[in-house]
Amino acid sequence: MFFVWFKLVLLVAVIVFAGSKLSRYGDILGEKLGLSGSWIGVVLLAAVTSLPELFSGISSSALVRQPDLALGNIYGACVMNLVVVAVISTLHTEGPISARVGREQSLSAALGIIAVALSGIGLFVSRQILPISLFDVGLFSFAIFVFYLVAQQMIFRHEKENPSQRGEVKYSHITMRGAVVRFCLAAAVIVAAGLYLPMVADELAGVMGWGRSFVSTVFMSLATTSPELVVSISALRMGQAGMALGNLFGSCIFNISLIFIDDVFYHGAIMADASPTHIFTAFLALAMMGVALTGLLFPAKKKGLIKVGWDAAVIFGLYLLGVYVIFKMGLTLG
Repeated sequence: MFFVWFKLVLLVAVIVFAGSKLSRYGDILGEKLGLSGSWIGVVLLAAVTSLPELFSGISSSALVRQPDLALGNIYGACVMNLVVVAVISTLHTEGPISARVGREQSLSAALGIIAVALSGIGLFVSRQILPISLFDVGLFSFAIFVFYLVAQQMIFRHEKENPSQRGEVKYSHITMRGAVVRFCLAAAVIVAAGLYLPMVADELAGVMGWGRSFVSTVFMSLATTSPELVVSISALRMGQAGMALGNLFGSCIFNISLIFIDDVFYHGAIMADASPTHIFTAFLALAMMGVALTGLLFPAKKKGLIKVGWDAAVIFGLYLLGVYVIFKMGLTLG
């Protein structure tokens, strides 16, 4: 039992280290390519920090063949990203973070809500009413992927219509070739850790007697969202609050799109074979993201006595409630 926990902790450490390096060189590539901070956070950093979810999901679908591990990791990652939003908000000492970034991240949060809602509907309909697949891929998986492309186009158009000022050059001493090579090396480490992570999670579920939905939603998602946590805290320390939030909301959109990728590698329709536990997790992510969006649109003027904003406090509370419910459901359904 101890060895299984040791492997999980070791994988988390590897992902944190490689994720921080990957995000740094992703930032460098963004500067070299002329991308703005908002685009880096919502699109580039969101994609590169979600590599663990991508490859652990492929491993869960193709190697372990456990749809609950794949989908639980995706929804759990979204939930954990929103917990990190609350953490970033609490760590931000210069008043409520939502008041600092304004409404520029509201579009990403709103698109994330639509993505999660679409996937939740797909989970229910695929299991109960319309288990239709095309080329061995569920119909709603295709719909989710199409929405991801539409969301990226909307983000790009918003970025084009509202250009931000370029900051000073920070990485002139690093060449494009050097950044690409180091970026790929860090990505390779995350790929390897992501492929091995579902096997450890599946072993942990068996050793502890826990449901796979609970293990994937809590422990596995905690490991795979470690890069987002590291990157967002680093961005906050650099004074880039918008980049920190953009990374988290963008990661939620990207994570939901991975349902299509996982379904491609899975033999059958993954949403139809998954546990109904994930429907609750989808609603949990929707509620947390709705609170985060409301906090962005109507920021509090100041924090409470314990330096925690109302939106962060509600997100923390929803997460604790959700973990308890998923644990109880996972023991019987996972």
